Amino acid sequence: MDYSAHGEQIPNDEEFKKLMADYKRNMGLDFKLRNLSLKLQEHADMYRYTYQQEWCGVPIVRLPDDILVLQEIVWSIKPSFIIETGIARGGSLILSASLMALAKLKPRVLGLDIKILNHTKTAILNSPFSEFIKIKECSSVSEEAIQEVEDFISLKSSNDFGVLILDSNHTHDHVYAELNSLASLLPVGSIILVADTLIEEMPSDYYAGRPWGKGNNPLTAVNQFLNENSNFTRSDNWSKRGLLSEFRDGILLKRS
Repeated sequence: MDYSAHGEQIPNDEEFKKLMADYKRNMGLDFKLRNLSLKLQEHADMYRYTYQQEWCGVPIVRLPDDILVLQEIVWSIKPSFIIETGIARGGSLILSASLMALAKLKPRVLGLDIKILNHTKTAILNSPFSEFIKIKECSSVSEEAIQEVEDFISLKSSNDFGVLILDSNHTHDHVYAELNSLASLLPVGSIILVADTLIEEMPSDYYAGRPWGKGNNPLTAVNQFLNENSNFTRSDNWSKRGLLSEFRDGILLKRS
């Protein structure tokens, strides 16, 4: 234990890391805090809080906690590529490219969406990372998408691995199909982030009029996929990190 100029005890680097690891683990298990955060998230959604963020001047449909967790993942595992399904206004692709650049990696980012609007194309083209971002208009569960991902990964060594972010159609069947068709293409050591798993935790009538809701959402798809695929595991180190998060229990590791 070190001491400040005022005699206060200050944990050294090793002690601090252990202390924070304990806090992170215990916070992830605090269900009272989780319920409070869900109430806050529900209230903030009245103002479309998820849509208020920007990255490099481009709207990004992400909660700040999730942006920070993605930064931690990129910095920690140093991925060779990042693939995203559902790219909205383009901010998430720019985020991914910039985080790779910050980690002194050559950015390689692929975005797939069933419909890519002109304002999204313009935002990506005008970003400082446009040369590192490839976009493809197709269904994320189509044969075209599978081929695109296979070609994009094109591993140069067995040590390469990447990040896959699923954030398109949030029905159970669609996410389950994405996991089966795209996650299986990833090399061992890759991380998969499945968005909007929080749907399962929200009130049963919260998504009235949408094709997804309680019992039919990304989390139910993740749970089925994990039950059927022992070479994937839930990464509790990441999936319970965010207090306000769309990826709760939805961050996976391909381990074999």
